[in-house]
Amino acid sequence: MPHRSFFHYNITRAYPFKWFTPLVIIGGIILTALVSFLNVAATGYELVSTSSSDPNATETNSIWFSKWPSYLVGARAACEAASLQVQSTIYTDRRAFPYELSKVWHVEEDGTKAYQGSLIYKNNVIQNCNITEIKIQFEGPDRSPGQLAVAPMGGTVTAKTECYIDADSGRTYFQMRSTYDAIPPPETAKSTFLNLNKTSDPTLFWGYSLLNMYWRSSMQAFFDGNADRSPPPFFKGVIDLNRNTTLDGTMEEQVESIEFLRVGDCFFIPLNSTGIAYLNNRYCNSTSITELSNSPTNPAEFTRPLPGIWRSVEGLGKSMWFTVLADLGRNDDAMPNMLARPKLLASLSSDLATVNETLRSRFRWGLNDRMFMQAFDPSQDVLLQVSQSILATDYLCQVPQLKSPGTLFISILVADLVILQALWKIFTLTVDGFFLKSTEEARHCANCAPVSQGGILHGGYKSVNGGDSQIVLLEEQRSSGT
Repeated sequence: MPHRSFFHYNITRAYPFKWFTPLVIIGGIILTALVSFLNVAATGYELVSTSSSDPNATETNSIWFSKWPSYLVGARAACEAASLQVQSTIYTDRRAFPYELSKVWHVEEDGTKAYQGSLIYKNNVIQNCNITEIKIQFEGPDRSPGQLAVAPMGGTVTAKTECYIDADSGRTYFQMRSTYDAIPPPETAKSTFLNLNKTSDPTLFWGYSLLNMYWRSSMQAFFDGNADRSPPPFFKGVIDLNRNTTLDGTMEEQVESIEFLRVGDCFFIPLNSTGIAYLNNRYCNSTSITELSNSPTNPAEFTRPLPGIWRSVEGLGKSMWFTVLADLGRNDDAMPNMLARPKLLASLSSDLATVNETLRSRFRWGLNDRMFMQAFDPSQDVLLQVSQSILATDYLCQVPQLKSPGTLFISILVADLVILQALWKIFTLTVDGFFLKSTEEARHCANCAPVSQGGILHGGYKSVNGGDSQIVLLEEQRSSGT
């Protein structure tokens, strides 16, 4: 008896169906094309590193199969969140101000703040920004020679803002500082209003114009208030402004009020005959801008100096407040943005014509006729709007890239062979199970069929040695023989 291996082979025969061959050929061509097409998405691409400023667009629109289910795609674009370090400089997508990231924290369950060294950020919308302080600083001789050459007095306006973002890890709060100087020092200046466009974004352009005009008006008023003054003039000053939360009326009425901002503190430094500053002088014993502006010019007790600066300071403070909020995307019923609402913008810009007429040549350097220098007309058909903002930064992304032709061919060929072989097996098992068992012709060997009349031999199937199928020819006698 011959050796019987554990492995075995099958005896095959042609399928007895006329439709089988054309179905296999046509279906095979269609399936090969379809499988190859799917395998291009599954194995035909590899991931390469790139930089992107819009991770959402990179992840969703990077390639033709980007929206397919993940189990059909072998290489899908993905971007890592950016880590914005504390004290780094960032812009929003509107790029009006450079911001210094000063604090980052999240709130624990017990209500305490847990501070972090960086802001983990991935194109999240900035939400509910609130300005906590506006600081106006006046600088005289300490300005750089280039600045003093074009204006005898200058200074900066700084806004401190707190916002939050909602991410997968939870809500994260952060604080930023933004500074504006109409005539900045060239060696340290950071660019402002990078995307300024009077037509496409009139809201920010109004903010830019108001800041420019009221900054110059404030510096001129400070300079004029110190001219020929006794005691000696101030050469420095700082004013802290914050929101007055005691006002009555609707929010629109509150932001329109001259008392919307209150004076938290102010400090001016005069010089004596030796040029040494008195560091113990504090002024402004009132928080009301109206009271300070109505103070006598030469009071007996000099506790409210420079009354002529406060109207310009109020306009400058409001301009900075609402321009920063416009850049950060804030305009809602809880804080209506004066730059985005015609009636409020008309109120905020009502003094522009007077400012333009009273500015002397020494404070007009850098002004141009493109700026708004007249009050806003609410009847104009101008689209004022403030949209949600995001922080502008670059992200490290992995994006799909088609493999080289040789590597692509081998990858698709191997994947096609595996899948097509599996499909062929499924197809033949289905045909065997549903068609062959009901077809009489398919259950017999054509060359071994028995002779029905007068034959010498006839064939049959017999199970031998526990299940191996063999065709055994059985010899029989004629019906009349042994």
